[in-house]
Amino acid sequence: MDTNFSKSCYIIAEIGLNHNGDYTLAKDSVIAAAKAGANAVKFQNFVTEDFLSDKSILHTYKNCDKEVTEPLFDICKKSEFKKEWFPDLLKLCKDLDVDFLSTPTSESGVDDLIAYDIKYIKNGSDYLSHIPLLKYMASTNATIIISTGMAYQDEIDDAVDAILEIRPDKSKLVIMHCTSSYPTYVEDTNLRKIQTLIERYNVSVGFSDHTEGWIAAVQSVTLGVKMIEKHFTLDKNLPGPDHWFSSNPEDFKELVDQIRLAENRMGIKELRPAQSEMKVLNQWRLGLVWDRNITAGSCIMPKDIAIRKPATGLRPKGLDSIIGCQTVRSCKKGESVFDTDYVAY
Repeated sequence: MDTNFSKSCYIIAEIGLNHNGDYTLAKDSVIAAAKAGANAVKFQNFVTEDFLSDKSILHTYKNCDKEVTEPLFDICKKSEFKKEWFPDLLKLCKDLDVDFLSTPTSESGVDDLIAYDIKYIKNGSDYLSHIPLLKYMASTNATIIISTGMAYQDEIDDAVDAILEIRPDKSKLVIMHCTSSYPTYVEDTNLRKIQTLIERYNVSVGFSDHTEGWIAAVQSVTLGVKMIEKHFTLDKNLPGPDHWFSSNPEDFKELVDQIRLAENRMGIKELRPAQSEMKVLNQWRLGLVWDRNITAGSCIMPKDIAIRKPATGLRPKGLDSIIGCQTVRSCKKGESVFDTDYVAY
C-alpha cells in the first residue's frame, strides 16, 4: 500500500462534474474540500466524444426537488474539465496540502495526468472492462484506483489481471467497492463485498460511497478500507446531475470527523487493558485478602482467605498455591495477601 494512506484512511472529495465547467467553481470546491479535511480532490478529465456516441440518450436527475431531463451528451460536454485548468488547480492543491486525482477516459487523458506527475489515477466503474486503457495506466508509475460498480467477479478478475500483467506491484493498486446507484439504498450497499475484495485480491481496498450520510463510510473503516471517496459539492441546489446527492462542505466535514473518530476507536489488537483502565485496574479487579486475623506461624486454610476488591495484592489465580503454606507474620482481616506473607512448609 502506498505509504501516503497506509496509517489512516485516505479521504477523497469527488468533485467530478460538480464544477459545472466553471473554473471559479472548481477552485472554490477545492478550497472548501481541503478545509473540510479531505486528503485529496478528484476530477474527471474526459472528452465526451471518447465514450459517448449516441447523442439521443437522455438522463433524468433531481435538482431543487424537481426532476430534470437532459441529453446525456450535453450534460457531459458542459462539464468537461479543461486542460488549461491543470497548472493553477495543481498549484492550489499543493498550497492546500491536498492531492489532485482524476479519472481519464483515454490514453491522451492519462498522458495529461502523467505530464503533471499526478500520483493517483482513478478508473471509473463504467471503464472497468476497458482492458487496453487499464494496461496503459499500468504502464505508468502512478497508483491505479479501480472502481467495481456494476461488476461481476470475473470482470474484476480480468481488470486486476490486466494491470498486474503489466505491473506486478500490488502496492500501487487499490480496488474500490462501489455501488453505481445514486444515492445507494441501504440494502444495496453490500459492505460485505469489502472483505471479499481484500481476501480475493490481497490489495488495498477502498469504498466509493454513494449512500446518504456518513454511517456506511464509518462502517467500511471497521472492515478495513484504506480509502473512501465521496461526492462533493459547494451547494446541493446548484444546477447539474450530481449536486443533489453529493455532500456539501458541512456534510463532508462531519464525514471526515466521524471517520477519524472511528479510526481512533479501532485501537489495538492485543488482548490487554486499555491505558485508561490501568489507572483503576487495581481498584476494581479482585484480589486475595485475609478473611480473618491470623498469627505468624499459622497453617493457611481455605477459610483464612477471601476474594475481594481491591486487587492490590495477589490475584485469585494464586489461591490454590497458598493453601497449606505457613504465615511469616501476623495478618489482619481485610489486608491484601502478598507473597511475602507466607512460606511453603
